[in-house]
Amino acid sequence: MGQPQVLAIDCGTQSVRCLLFDPGTGTYEIGASEKLALKVRGPQQIEIDPLELVAATVRVLRATLAKCEQTPLCIGITNMRESAIAWSRETGLPVHDGIMWMSQQSQNIVSRWDDDGLAPLIRERTGLSNHTFFFGSKIAWLFNERPDLAAMAKTGKIAVGTIDSWLLYSLTGGTVHATDVSNASRYQLLNLHSLHWDEQLPEALGIPRAALPDVRPTASHFGHTDPQVTGYRIPITGMIGDQQASLLGHGCDGQGEAKATFGTSCVVSANLGQTPSTAEGLVTSIAWSAPDNGAVYEMEGSAFHCGYTMSWLAKTLSLPAAAPYEPERSELPASQRVYVVPSFTELGAPRWPKGSGAFISGLRMDSGPSDIVRAGIESMAFQAFDLVTAIPDLPGAKPLSVDGGGAGNNYLCQLLADLTATTIVRPPSRELTALGAARVALRTLGNNLPAGSAVTGPPDYFTPSDGPSYAAEGFLHWKELIARNLS
Repeated sequence: MGQPQVLAIDCGTQSVRCLLFDPGTGTYEIGASEKLALKVRGPQQIEIDPLELVAATVRVLRATLAKCEQTPLCIGITNMRESAIAWSRETGLPVHDGIMWMSQQSQNIVSRWDDDGLAPLIRERTGLSNHTFFFGSKIAWLFNERPDLAAMAKTGKIAVGTIDSWLLYSLTGGTVHATDVSNASRYQLLNLHSLHWDEQLPEALGIPRAALPDVRPTASHFGHTDPQVTGYRIPITGMIGDQQASLLGHGCDGQGEAKATFGTSCVVSANLGQTPSTAEGLVTSIAWSAPDNGAVYEMEGSAFHCGYTMSWLAKTLSLPAAAPYEPERSELPASQRVYVVPSFTELGAPRWPKGSGAFISGLRMDSGPSDIVRAGIESMAFQAFDLVTAIPDLPGAKPLSVDGGGAGNNYLCQLLADLTATTIVRPPSRELTALGAARVALRTLGNNLPAGSAVTGPPDYFTPSDGPSYAAEGFLHWKELIARNLS
């Protein structure tokens, strides 16, 4: 890589990484990576240390910069969304631990908003549901718990934001408090049509407008890194939420194109083009935007613990880390198979059933670990299919692209092909989220990484098999278990 590169910071739930992309060839390398530690304070309260998050980000950024022959062209940032951080504008220090996206301590706020009749307004203006998953209820909970912070926020002394906003503020030495429209569209406060903070919602939800970041296009100039923080002055020219970045990294630039990411959760996203629409059980957000061509919208749904299922099973069953977990189909009829329903805290979209607590059903005297592993993998495919079918006109329309750790499982991909009756495409690169961030950052400079960059070979294709009834019958029985136990 003899020419200036673009850096992509990818801050996920479990780790933060920095990658280098060559704009000329589309090749990349992982510069550095660090795991992130979460603070689990109870089954419904999961937080993170904002200062350690920044420290880890700076370390991986500096380690990556040490590998660069020239100062990079620019930086793109992609991040786990919805997680909420609040800090003092006077000191630049956080005033509370960051509240993670899966944390549910704001349920009392959500219930109150339901009682006050605010849920329809949130849905109409923002495309989101009234749920603990999103940023707004988390910050409202914090201000409810800490009236002193609420009072300071009204006078502009407290700043709030998602992970991208906090990292931007920190990397620029406290000079920029901003977010991009893709992240802002997950706040429960952004008007999907105006692309600005809604006129009514901040006051209605008890979140002072003075505390909110500026909203900017996804591909735009956000500022420069502070050399005292990073060692270099580099323009930050793109910020984008992780699922939207993945959609762009997959090359889903056209309306009707979709992807499924199997990370901690499973997120299915579809490009809606420049006209937003809604569907029961799903949410509508902004995929990305640029100053000169408006916004592209996306529809998505999240099954919260889909990908976590295999991590939990591997740990619980003491399975070897290198095991491929490629099971054979069960020979039993659907009503006698083993099933896993991974509703550890809750199941998520598109059904949003009440109740929590994962469970295993159908264990027999001769059942063993392999049956449970197979059931866990099948549950991941079932959840992805549930999300796909909830998006209007999507099933069977175009091939479905998949990524994430779980997508490396051939059994899962084949089962998903049988369920959707469409081709499943698995790109060879696993760095599609970072690729999306790099593409956004370069677009601001009038350059681009083409879709399909950062690949090392041809994709894998999974086509529907001759016997899809196994998958279809299993899915129907799995849905019945949810209806009986969680609804």
